[in-house]
Amino acid sequence: MNRYILISAIAVAAITACSKSQISAPEREITFQTARYMGGVTKAAPADYKDEYAAVPFGAFAWYKGVSASDNADFMTNQKVSFADPVWRPEGTTYYWPKSGSIDFICYSPYTADGTNAPLPTITEDSMVYPAWDVAAHPDVDVMYADKVTGLTNNVRTYYYDGVPTLFHHALAKVNFQIKAAYTEVTDPETGTKTKWDIEVESVKVNNVLSSGSFTLNLNGTSWDKPADSVWTPDGTTTNMDLDLTGVPNPLVDGTVYNLDSDVFVMPQTLTGGNQEVVIKVTITTYRDINDGNGYVQVLQENGVEIQGNLSGGTMDAWKMNQNVTYSFNFAPSLGTTTTDDKDGDGIPDVIPTIVYFDPAVDEWENVIVSAGINI
Repeated sequence: MNRYILISAIAVAAITACSKSQISAPEREITFQTARYMGGVTKAAPADYKDEYAAVPFGAFAWYKGVSASDNADFMTNQKVSFADPVWRPEGTTYYWPKSGSIDFICYSPYTADGTNAPLPTITEDSMVYPAWDVAAHPDVDVMYADKVTGLTNNVRTYYYDGVPTLFHHALAKVNFQIKAAYTEVTDPETGTKTKWDIEVESVKVNNVLSSGSFTLNLNGTSWDKPADSVWTPDGTTTNMDLDLTGVPNPLVDGTVYNLDSDVFVMPQTLTGGNQEVVIKVTITTYRDINDGNGYVQVLQENGVEIQGNLSGGTMDAWKMNQNVTYSFNFAPSLGTTTTDDKDGDGIPDVIPTIVYFDPAVDEWENVIVSAGINI
């Protein structure tokens, strides 16, 4: 973070026998400069908060630190801050920088007066306590908190504006869901037999997702300590999601990845050992061409097949705060083996279908000795 300190010289007026002049410094209004942390594997530059949240005011708390500790005072208490081009400024009240001392700031987003439209955290100088919040009941609310800023004496430019540097972090997680056909046609090199499948997706459900909980942030120096494992404390409330199949054709086209629901806010939660699962319901029609010149012939139709899978996905142990997770459901129409190959380069491992073989064996003869009299 670059910090620019403006040093001003105050000229003392000279008094002469015929004139007197006075020079005074102008008032300095407090404004805010906002950004939001992008997260990700590589650390990207923070994005301008205004890009997506120009119409989303945030709340600010501030404390004045005087030259003497006895001068310390609350300066802002849940002050609404809105965008008034070209600055972010407190709404309804104008604040000016004091001549002495400094000010500390903690902000949260989005602003709420009473906690009905967004969670209203209890904020002290070293903690932020968020009450229970049902994410599923408020699917469009992006809960965020900002780094604490200390010792500020004037507006500065760190991100995009002149004002209090306000870097927001996402308190929720986001999930995205995709589906593709692992394959729809194969040819056995040994026999030349061709097999193809039509996969018709009837529904995709994500069940038993924890939706309501709370969390606490404690200040550790100048940064926040997140809750253990970066997950909220759930209250046991769950929700089921029916994913959107609007853009998914029937049957699926081989090699195409289809988006279901994207950028869905979810409560950060532990997945390992949990009941969160995906249930995919499909109809699978199997066709076979035995190379006799007659082409494909339908040999099997499986209706209403339900495939279930746990969302922990082996290495995915949790949806964590500020994480954006994408699930790609690679649907194989028959039993198969997942490989480490990715021949089509879509980032999803290939699946090889399992051919039906036989395991013949012969049972031993059962020897029976019969003692019987036969009259001829």
